[in-house]
Amino acid sequence: IGHEYFHNWSGNRVTCRDWFQLTLKEGLTVYRDQEFSGDLNSAAVQRINDVRSVRARQFPEDGGPMAHPIRPESYIAMDNFYTSTVYEKGAEVIRMYEALLGRDGFRKGMDLYWERHDGQAVTCDDFRSAMSDANGKDLTQFERWYTQAGTPTVTAEGTLDAAAGTYSLTLSQTCGPSPGQDAKKPFHIPIKVGLLDGATGAEIAPTTTLELTEASQTFVLPVKGLSKDA
Repeated sequence: IGHEYFHNWSGNRVTCRDWFQLTLKEGLTVYRDQEFSGDLNSAAVQRINDVRSVRARQFPEDGGPMAHPIRPESYIAMDNFYTSTVYEKGAEVIRMYEALLGRDGFRKGMDLYWERHDGQAVTCDDFRSAMSDANGKDLTQFERWYTQAGTPTVTAEGTLDAAAGTYSLTLSQTCGPSPGQDAKKPFHIPIKVGLLDGATGAEIAPTTTLELTEASQTFVLPVKGLSKDA
């Protein structure tokens, strides 16, 4: 019921210019329904269920012969568009906007989106532009989530320098070939990271959002309050 109610805004008041923009209303509405259900019940349980669903349904689709971007470029039959990729992966892409911009920044972007486009038929690029303009943030590379299929794999390697009080974290991303896309460019991936002391469990680096935009990047995090046994 929540999903269809939210379509009053994301689908009716602001609708899609064409069918290729379907994730604009469906991915956004799935995300809004997920957040509503989490607020209504348990946010943690809702998130676990959503992740289990996307891993069980969308990951295989993204890794198989039917893989396609959340904004497909062609179709044979229109009902082929109603996929887990368009809906569930589309919702995860919306969630990454929030991870990059923060809840307040995401709300600013949503407010600008409604203000600009109420009563209009728009595109995924219009949504991305509203998010970018409302926060003064360059989201050009983020478009690759709309144009490239596949599930990127992120690996991490870290080194602690106790004397310097720093932790060097190297993040690397790869994404295998998909039909019609043999090579992928790096995605813009927000990754939340925090550090705990292995001996005491105390926080030594507060949670922060790193932005992985290259094939491999090294981030240096300051650490404080490290125990001698860490």
